[in-house]
Amino acid sequence: MSESSTDHHASATQSAIDQPGLQHVTVERDGITVCTMFPRELSEVDAATHWLTAGPDSFVSLEESR
Repeated sequence: MSESSTDHHASATQSAIDQPGLQHVTVERDGITVCTMFPRELSEVDAATHWLTAGPDSFVSLEESR
């Protein structure tokens, strides 16, 4: 049985939702929390320059936002 183009599009869309384009690492050191975000699929060369770091004043916990 073959998949229709509509079914294929729905599967591709769900797959994109399930796998966001960014990942993050949150580290706490000496009482300071830092979150670094970067694209999921990077070469080692690109990983050195394709990232964004947020300091403690740049984000809040989900519990605090609710």
